[in-house]
Amino acid sequence: MKKRLAINGFGRIGRSIAKINFNNEDFDLIAINDTNPYLENMAYLFKYDSTYGVYPGSVSTSESQLIVSDKCIAYSSHSSLTDMDWDSLGIDIIIDASGVAANIDAAKQLVNNSNVENIIITHSTDKSDKEIIMGVNEQCLTKNDHVISNSICDANAIAHVLMWLDNEYLIETGSLTTLHPWLSYQNLTDSPSISQNTPGSVWQGFSLGRSSTNSLIPKNTTAMSAIEKALPQLQGKIMSFSYRIPTNIVATADITLKLVNTPSTELLKNFLTTKAENSPFVRINEEPLVSIDYENETHSCVIDMPWLKVENGLVKIVLWYDNEWGYSSRTIDLAKHLSEISC
Repeated sequence: MKKRLAINGFGRIGRSIAKINFNNEDFDLIAINDTNPYLENMAYLFKYDSTYGVYPGSVSTSESQLIVSDKCIAYSSHSSLTDMDWDSLGIDIIIDASGVAANIDAAKQLVNNSNVENIIITHSTDKSDKEIIMGVNEQCLTKNDHVISNSICDANAIAHVLMWLDNEYLIETGSLTTLHPWLSYQNLTDSPSISQNTPGSVWQGFSLGRSSTNSLIPKNTTAMSAIEKALPQLQGKIMSFSYRIPTNIVATADITLKLVNTPSTELLKNFLTTKAENSPFVRINEEPLVSIDYENETHSCVIDMPWLKVENGLVKIVLWYDNEWGYSSRTIDLAKHLSEISC
């Protein structure tokens, strides 16, 4: 029997996870909870997507149910994970895509007082039992790990290449810059930016409150601190920085590294191509593409080979990743991996 799944938080990531699950039929999606009380609004947002287009199946509502292609899913509107009686629905796995930090404490409480086997958190946190990047450190999971972080989209994309390079050539130092599309807590016009992680709090980096459509907005990033949880050997070796950019989807990472054993450009291309061919999470691109060409990309990242360079002892690598669809795909993969452990 398929594991019974619930999604808490039906925003961009929650809806993408649901769509991917409907495409692959990995889990039986039983319940959705979101703070938005208007079920018809959530059905509308699921059906009509400005990024990925119109959902091809039928979408409707009936009382407290979202109906997707004749599949009835219980819908509720509570602010905390612990407000729901998940046991009455027979839920095995909850994916918390709310982005709210308080739900991590609620998740800990829930797994101790219910039959829910696992809760996956879709952001980086020090409070989870383990923080996992599929293809990098999932082998460390055990049946005793119940609240699992799926890290962040940037770490899911970048960690693979850094792990490969460090294992083969040893990273001495480096720099990482990400260019990340706008997110829901940013603004169309200048105003305070309200945190999603801590609802009601204003971001202290005031520039993040500026109009998201008008400017590149410099900001700090947690990309490397999240990667270091999975790859502690890289602690303190790579500095990171980010820009929020005025596009709605697809992020890129510009990586410059100094390696202890520096290969030629040709050797490095061959090495990365071989590694990608043997990875279900990374692929290679050889064409002259732009960011929108990677929309709906299911891989964690795509290595853009035309921009790979080795010059003056430094390595330059450019990666692309759909920060919603690719990340949501890995969330489902993590849930599948946990299901296999718990069986």
